[in-house]
Amino acid sequence: MRIGQEGFSLCRAVALLIALALPAIAQGPRSLATLRVTTEDQSNRSVAGVTVHLKIGGKVVSSLQTNEKGEVEFVNLAAGTYEIVVAKQGFETLSRNEIAVTAAAPVQLKFTLVPKIEVKESVTIEGRSTPSKQSVVPAGEFGRGQLYDLANKPSNVAETLPLVPGVVRTGDGEISISGSGEHRSALVVNSADVTDPATGQFGMTIPVDSVEAVEVFKSPFLAQYGRFTAGVVAVETRRGGDKWNIDVHDPLPVFRYRSGRLAGLQNSTPRIVFNGPLIKNKLFLSEGVEYRLVKDVVRTLPHPNRESKSESVNSFTQLDYIFSPKHTLTGTLHVAPRKVLFANLSFFDPRPVSPTFSSRDYTGTLIDRLAIGDHLLETTFAAKKYRSDVWGQGSEKMVLSPRGNRGNYWSQQSREASRFEWIEQFTPKTIDWLGTHDLRLGASLTKTLNQGQFTARTVDIQDNDGRLLRRIGFTSGGQFEPQDTELTFYSQNHWIVHSRFAIDLGTRVERQEVSGNLRTAPRVGFSWSPFSKGNTVIRGGVGVFYDRVPLSVYGFGRYPEQVVTTYGPDGAIIDGPRQFTNVTGRTQHRFPLVRYADKAGNFSPHSTTWSVELDRSFGRFVRMRANYMQSRSAGLMILSPALVNGRDALLLNGDGASRFQQFEVTAKIVWSEQENLVLSYVRSRAQGDLNEFSERLGNFPLPVVRPNQYSNLAADLPHRLLAYGLVKLPWRMRFAPLIEYRNGFPFAVTNALQQYVGLPNSDRTRFPNFYSFDLRLMKDFDVSYKNKKYTVRIAFDGYNVTNHFNALDVHRNVADPQFGVFFGRYRRWFKVDFDIFF
Repeated sequence: MRIGQEGFSLCRAVALLIALALPAIAQGPRSLATLRVTTEDQSNRSVAGVTVHLKIGGKVVSSLQTNEKGEVEFVNLAAGTYEIVVAKQGFETLSRNEIAVTAAAPVQLKFTLVPKIEVKESVTIEGRSTPSKQSVVPAGEFGRGQLYDLANKPSNVAETLPLVPGVVRTGDGEISISGSGEHRSALVVNSADVTDPATGQFGMTIPVDSVEAVEVFKSPFLAQYGRFTAGVVAVETRRGGDKWNIDVHDPLPVFRYRSGRLAGLQNSTPRIVFNGPLIKNKLFLSEGVEYRLVKDVVRTLPHPNRESKSESVNSFTQLDYIFSPKHTLTGTLHVAPRKVLFANLSFFDPRPVSPTFSSRDYTGTLIDRLAIGDHLLETTFAAKKYRSDVWGQGSEKMVLSPRGNRGNYWSQQSREASRFEWIEQFTPKTIDWLGTHDLRLGASLTKTLNQGQFTARTVDIQDNDGRLLRRIGFTSGGQFEPQDTELTFYSQNHWIVHSRFAIDLGTRVERQEVSGNLRTAPRVGFSWSPFSKGNTVIRGGVGVFYDRVPLSVYGFGRYPEQVVTTYGPDGAIIDGPRQFTNVTGRTQHRFPLVRYADKAGNFSPHSTTWSVELDRSFGRFVRMRANYMQSRSAGLMILSPALVNGRDALLLNGDGASRFQQFEVTAKIVWSEQENLVLSYVRSRAQGDLNEFSERLGNFPLPVVRPNQYSNLAADLPHRLLAYGLVKLPWRMRFAPLIEYRNGFPFAVTNALQQYVGLPNSDRTRFPNFYSFDLRLMKDFDVSYKNKKYTVRIAFDGYNVTNHFNALDVHRNVADPQFGVFFGRYRRWFKVDFDIFF
């Protein structure tokens, strides 16, 4: 039989394969091994999306990313010695050499990731606290996994912040950082400013389901942070995973019962989050959306007219496209419409007096990250549009009296603000010279606009018998439409002098066109580990910070002007009518690092802050931190009655000041992967001028402008103790307690004319000490359906479990027959909810 040419070729191929296989057959089966790597942060929270490289001889042989549990597994590896390198943006790159992998048993490794300044590979840190870590550490930080286990069960970023030492929520619901209001702090999401361009307020923050991490800085001595004088809230959002996941939270509404009978819907707050790959290994989607219908009961008012109603949608969408390992594109869209009926409802402002508030908040960003060799270029485009409307329940004039207010809310405003921002950040290759230098250079161009109109109706001030004491009339206001262009440059250097000492040096230069000023902000920080073990780190720094000047300040000249008439006991006019002209003045304060323009409105609010901190680890389980911080602010915008060129005026100037001091001790005890306890004590003092512009130029302005005074700020809390954590119990149960004990907030005493009596907000006029013990008891159940497994979490929540009397309000007018009586409280209450994890 003849064999053709094709058959001969086939025979030769088979013979060659057999010859190649003979050595392997002679050696027996090849040894294959398994390597498992787990990544977590310093709070023992799993970190997803970490790239793990396996190297042999310096060459990468395999790369994978950790899953939602921070885990990755390499299987069918050839036995041998490997180098493992783990890397993720925002963390130091870690590596371990000469890891022997054999078939005898799987090898398991755990890496503890350390946050870093630069977004690029840097020095190798073996997962412990060393001075090569940045000198700036957050005062509080929460990872995505931890947010679901907090006792207060936050639904958005703002609700997580009061768990940070030095951050509280005041009686009017506003977040206060370092004793100051939201307008003096920055809120950045993925490096973009998302505050209201007109007021500087936070507004509705993104859902926690879309958050990867939240960090709060009270003294970040890094030039990349700006537009604040109090603190920074930095949020990183969540990328979609390699597999589809769906979580459903609070799917069922809560009903109200009275006397054992159903009395309607109390609230409905369903949240859903889903994420996964739209195109495998290329395009990822992450979506978190919440609908909230909440009827808040004001305990100081009688039934049935004691509810305010809030309805909102909070949606955050993120798309990530991976062009290559060195080039990614991220797009986000935050949509948050909201309406509140009977906003700021209280005993002194019942339903007819309280306003209706409506807002629509849209924020979009596009972030391009490109690695050019060993350099990184990050380009961000961000656009924000914010519209708000405030109006009363009717057209009656508002009446202020010692016992409470009547009529309808006094003002109406409609405005639309927008911000367009372009940010460039360049991170060059690490420079080796007298140590190592990690540089970052950045620039931003920002355009902001604010247009709208503010109108006002007459406000009467009466005594308890209804006699007219003072009438505040208003002239007609006009349209306002200020705009601004801001240009910023910054550079910073993380200089690792040697393995136990590092310095952060930086400078930020800003020019805000609307003020005409040029501002320079130098900053320096250090980190020193005095002992070779690296378990003790001393940090410190000093820096200059400048606040944004919100555009509402430059719309003040178009607001209605007050016409004030004062009456005697017989009803006769004893003073006035006096018209107070709205005047935007010049700052008399001069700071040497500011080149002031010679024009009205040349405001440059600034603060000089320094801090020192001792960070110490005791074994594997306990970490303690003690720090002292002092901040002095000047050039703040304040509004007060004054004489300008011999005429009555409401003068808006830039000569306000404040100071803040804080001593903090925080201990974190971690005894297992999912068990921890955080204890903190804060001793602080916040004082300053009370008539900041936000009291009159915010969403809910006050009709009475009192003479300015320097005193305790509204969020001043000399002492505050906070404890929270998570404990595992048998039967897959977990217990999350939250305990807070602090001084009461200060308040101002007024008279029948609504003017201050004595020193407002003094230590003698405070609410009783506040104490609350909240808890959350959770149990997870696995449910199988059509060969798929789901987890259902049932939670039992308790609030103010000890039923402590925490006063909600006080009769603060000396003409009120009940003057000095504290009243209103939230008694202990419980609820049950559940979540579903697909």
